[in-house]
Amino acid sequence: MAWHSTWNEPPTPKRRWLTDRGGFFPPGVKIVLLVTIGVYVVDVLSHGALSQIGALSVRSLMHLEVWRLVTYMFLHSLGGIAHIGWNMFIFVMLGHTLERQLGSKRFLWLYFLSGILGALFEVAFNVLMDMQHGPFMTQQGPMTFLDLPAVGASAGVAGVLVAFAVVNPRAVFLLFFFLPIQARWLALIYVLGETRHIFVGLSQGWVDGVAHAAHFGGMVLGFVWVKWGMRIAASLKRTTGPARGGSVQRSRQREQAELDRILKKVHEQGVDSLTLREKMFLQDVGNKYHDKF
Repeated sequence: MAWHSTWNEPPTPKRRWLTDRGGFFPPGVKIVLLVTIGVYVVDVLSHGALSQIGALSVRSLMHLEVWRLVTYMFLHSLGGIAHIGWNMFIFVMLGHTLERQLGSKRFLWLYFLSGILGALFEVAFNVLMDMQHGPFMTQQGPMTFLDLPAVGASAGVAGVLVAFAVVNPRAVFLLFFFLPIQARWLALIYVLGETRHIFVGLSQGWVDGVAHAAHFGGMVLGFVWVKWGMRIAASLKRTTGPARGGSVQRSRQREQAELDRILKKVHEQGVDSLTLREKMFLQDVGNKYHDKF
């Protein structure tokens, strides 16, 4: 009778899809980068078909097309190759370190929530601009702020940049590739610059084709998420404490039932009747009680 290596052995634990396997690209950065580049290629080849259904505008939200709060982050064809190039360059440069500091799940939440809050800031800004200044002229003719499309990952990237500066305030960047500057000062300059653009836009009706309000919203989320995110998560865990306690209690009950079954099997059939998995279970239980005492 042939021996099969998997008989009576515990199953090999499956690797989760966000498991970091080393290398320059952690899983969250890799997923966002590949999807964003893939969407860009498809959008260009389809002559902007994806932008038609995914770009963000006030009008689209008025029609309850809420998916655009996320889809706009992956679209860059309206801004060209430089738009996606700079966004992904900064995202990868900061993200490959920040993701390993925060963890992949928390990093991805940071990125997407920064993009969503940035989208809401941009929508609110365009509503105010429309109320205050009305339509404006473009090369294609008159346009309203309610129909002005917003695309790009800049809000999410802005959140990543500010979060990186909060976690690593003294990290040094080369601004314009030659001027050294600490991350905290770079983030502060970015915040002040975007704030200035917002106030100038509101007062003068100035449009430069950049979603400054989206950037500002992303930066706000990035700061809050890193500064107080852990406290918020801890408070939520405390409020759900009874449910967790019930889950732990059920786990202990299942463990006790399995222990009783194995001990009964030993009493009736002897130790040699145990499978490798059952022996390992007994060893784990024994180690657990040994650690307690």
